[in-house]
Amino acid sequence: MNVRLVRVLAACVVATAAALVGISASGASTSPGNAAQVAADVAASLSIKTLPAKLSPSLGNAATDVATVGTPALSRCDATGVTLNPSRCVFGDTRGSKTMVLWGDSHAFMWFPAVNAIAKTEHWKLVALIEYGCPVADVSVWNPFTKTPYKACDTFRKNMIAAINKLNPSLVIVTEAFSSMAASGGGASNTITTAQWQAALKTTLKELHSKKMRKLVIGATVLSTDPGLDVPVQCLAANVTSIQTCTFSDTAAQQAQRAAESNAAKAESARYINVLPWTCTTATKPVSCSDIIGDSSGYKVVYYSTGHITETYALWLKTVLGTALKPSL
Repeated sequence: MNVRLVRVLAACVVATAAALVGISASGASTSPGNAAQVAADVAASLSIKTLPAKLSPSLGNAATDVATVGTPALSRCDATGVTLNPSRCVFGDTRGSKTMVLWGDSHAFMWFPAVNAIAKTEHWKLVALIEYGCPVADVSVWNPFTKTPYKACDTFRKNMIAAINKLNPSLVIVTEAFSSMAASGGGASNTITTAQWQAALKTTLKELHSKKMRKLVIGATVLSTDPGLDVPVQCLAANVTSIQTCTFSDTAAQQAQRAAESNAAKAESARYINVLPWTCTTATKPVSCSDIIGDSSGYKVVYYSTGHITETYALWLKTVLGTALKPSL
């Protein structure tokens, strides 16, 4: 579990760096799908047996098809530790009269393209506050890179709460991945329970105290539990005539984690968006998540690393995410 998390976080950092130096092009021009199209394509995803020729991004570019491809300036707003200056991280419609904040770890990074596109369309300013591996939930986690307690994350979280309360935006969107590795656990898995995570997220949401501020939690995506599927591109490349080999399933543990997120949101009057139907089909039990989703008009690579959607796929989900956000705008 620990080694797997290191690979996931490393993939995020490598993908960002590669995109910034121009190793790949996004290919994210695909028109966003409406709810009916997304539902139909997700439902049909398990019937795709061979790697489609009409693929966006290309398999060679998928691992680096990340948010900084379309928005290079985002590089100054992620993985910057406790020194992040929110005033340097304004996107969307920078002249908008209303402000939303997107705050979280690498999952906030992956949702940025869609949220940024929505902010532009709706004429909202968007402030992006991102720190890899650092959850919004008020819990001290282990840093698998340094193999030490992630103390910088605790400071970052405290600073971001203060910054958001000072900014007093109309909307705060938070999103994160669950970590079971407590700072006090020495890197051991299962030292943070879902109950502790729920209480910790509730604490953070409560500390965002402005009455004006609406709060919204974008739920977690499903992660593969097979380390061999952590790098989707490698799996697809090795199984071009049998891509369902790379498909993975939801787990009871992850269902409980999402329920904890939803319960924490509800307790603090925050809206919760379940993104599972946009990435996984419920035709199987447990639900199945394919790396390729689309139809004859075009197929999309869903993930650049396990649980992290490509910029192309995020932009394709702009319409359904925008509809989900609408009551909070």
